[in-house]
Amino acid sequence: MYLLIRMIALLPRRLLQVLGRLFGLWLFYSRSRSRRITEINLARCFPENADRINHGLARESLIATGQTAFETPAVWCKKSKHLLTWVDNQFGEEDLQAAIADGNGVLLLVPHIGNWELYNAFYSETIGQLTALFKPPKLKAMARIIERVRMRYGNQMVPTTPRGLARLFKVLKQGGTVAVLPDQVPEAGLFVPFFGQAAFTDRLVHRLALKSGATPLLVALIRNPRGRFDVHYQTVPDLGQEDESFGVDCVKCGGRIFGSAIPDAVSVGV
Repeated sequence: MYLLIRMIALLPRRLLQVLGRLFGLWLFYSRSRSRRITEINLARCFPENADRINHGLARESLIATGQTAFETPAVWCKKSKHLLTWVDNQFGEEDLQAAIADGNGVLLLVPHIGNWELYNAFYSETIGQLTALFKPPKLKAMARIIERVRMRYGNQMVPTTPRGLARLFKVLKQGGTVAVLPDQVPEAGLFVPFFGQAAFTDRLVHRLALKSGATPLLVALIRNPRGRFDVHYQTVPDLGQEDESFGVDCVKCGGRIFGSAIPDAVSVGV
């Protein structure tokens, strides 16, 4: 498996994007499960759209998802300095710098929008070390590979166990940076509105912000028309409120802003 990943990683980025586009088109025209899920999500999130509009969005979403899938081996295996050439612009960078300077810890909320795997290398090369929550896939061989490649940039990965969560709190209390993917299906959570739907949402990010006092920021690497990526930061000032439902809903508000404009977000249900 690792050898295959390495072989794909050797291909030029442009070729990876072409292959990803073809894969996305195959997912769409073969009426795959991914297409069915995407169309269901679009119908629920944008019921006011004409069928032809959601049809086009589904196609673009699966193309973007396919491109991200083919780019990921290169993200895992190439040197981080090379990967910086994949990023064009940063928006809201001043919010990140202010949060770091504040010294109370930085809580990065990185939903599955755009090429979120790329941010691991980007942050390590431009800012420094971060600690990220790692939920291993069921396939053990794949879990070892993913953990290995994500840590190669110098970042720390902690498991979704009580010990791992305690490590996240400790890093934030020491003024460090923690990254969490807040849109994963949680084992325990609560329902908050998202595009008019009740979405089951993890409580973890609210608890981290409330108990640590860290500054929360939403992050997304969004593919631009050149096929490269722009980094977007958005503050979530009310996440640390005592009211859990209100705090968690703040994360979804940010997700709505990012997700409504990004094809990648639709097929993964962000």
